[in-house]
Amino acid sequence: MISPRRGIPAMAPRYAVQGGFFLFYLWIGWRFTLWVTALQNGTLPNVSRPEAVDGFLPISGLMGLRYWVQSGELHPIHPAAALIFLAALLSAVLLKRGFCSWVCPIFPLSEMLWRLGHRLTKRTFAPPFWLDLPLRSLKYLLLGFFVFQILWMMPLAGLRAFLAAPYHKIADIRMLHFFQHPSSLFLSILGVLILLSLFIQMPWCRYLCPYGALLGILSMLSLSKIHRNEHHCIRCGLCSSRCTAWLPVMQLRRVRSAECYGCYRCVQGCPAPGALQMQVLGRITLHPLVFGLLVIILFVAVSLYGHLSGHWHSQTSLQDLMLFLHAR
Repeated sequence: MISPRRGIPAMAPRYAVQGGFFLFYLWIGWRFTLWVTALQNGTLPNVSRPEAVDGFLPISGLMGLRYWVQSGELHPIHPAAALIFLAALLSAVLLKRGFCSWVCPIFPLSEMLWRLGHRLTKRTFAPPFWLDLPLRSLKYLLLGFFVFQILWMMPLAGLRAFLAAPYHKIADIRMLHFFQHPSSLFLSILGVLILLSLFIQMPWCRYLCPYGALLGILSMLSLSKIHRNEHHCIRCGLCSSRCTAWLPVMQLRRVRSAECYGCYRCVQGCPAPGALQMQVLGRITLHPLVFGLLVIILFVAVSLYGHLSGHWHSQTSLQDLMLFLHAR
């Protein structure tokens, strides 16, 4: 007989962490907008720049991380981008794709659209395997392009020059302008993705996100993985049917796939206690509350390192930023 589960629901910690990060992103966006608006008006901002906005510059983060590895020092322009990028990579090695399903703001938005579409249509449309497989390869092709260009084609001197260039110094401001004044092409692509998200589960994350592709590859080495205990499993198939990545969880003893998000949906849906768990090295069970706390601690620790080491704030004067902005 299957006993009912008690305590904190498995999904509650993830929703709480996602909600906390989402509110944090809204605060960052509001404060950063105030800061940029003051610069554009030619006045000194009365608020400080939220350096965590550099987390939305993953290409800058990859460049900064490569420069750090090769030169032995963090570049002073957008150093937080490299540190946050490093934290995301570490999260993949330690906590599967916890960054995707617990930190990234696109994941919960995609989930909400998918749930809305499921309520409207009473089903989720899944492309056939012969189409799904090549579509999944698109994100790895995009990742390969960026990795080839940044890690292979660009010499260190060229990388140093780019990181110190005015274009890169105001990359964060350019990003804000991009979203404040979106092109018709961007709006069209966004509209198509929103429409697809209503009918196909997580199309951006599954098919197009190069950031997720990189984290997925690293997550294959993760210390934390979903484990299925064959002695407790009742083979009901609920874990497979609830998997956000459409993985055959019920047929696996250990989920190694790069597509696993570490979202706990399969664990939450399993009616047999002890049959399905997130475990570290196959021994220590990670309750979702502990998993969420570890995700938060990792990013807070990296932020503290940046602050304490003096490598968190971008070293570009406000006068130079105003000059670059008005020279555009």
